[in-house]
Amino acid sequence: MNGSRSGFTLLEIVVALAVLAVALTALLTLRNRDVALQAHARHLVTATSLARAKMEELSRGAETDQTENAGNFGDHYPGYVWTRVEEPTPVPTWVELTVTVSWPEGGRQEQVALVTYVQEVKRVPSL
Repeated sequence: MNGSRSGFTLLEIVVALAVLAVALTALLTLRNRDVALQAHARHLVTATSLARAKMEELSRGAETDQTENAGNFGDHYPGYVWTRVEEPTPVPTWVELTVTVSWPEGGRQEQVALVTYVQEVKRVPSL
């Protein structure tokens, strides 16, 4: 009978388990990062959609006296807030309208800003 035995030694099994542990740790880390990136992408899409809707609302309302420059989106979108800034442009009858939507994420404040140009309508004083 031959003196060699088939099978794995304890050292080979320990090394294989160590390699497996490192590989699984790396995969779990990547999975956690993927979940965080998906959440961030979802927030970006939501904030961009909300900013576009608010921009439409404010652009259409350029003829009316709009004094509200900030607000939130109610209970349907908790944590999302918007701000509006109007700046003059070199063209006398046009203004630059910026709508910024921000939300808390991971201990910091993220934001999306949309900019458009709208024609300023001269408001006629009420009699």
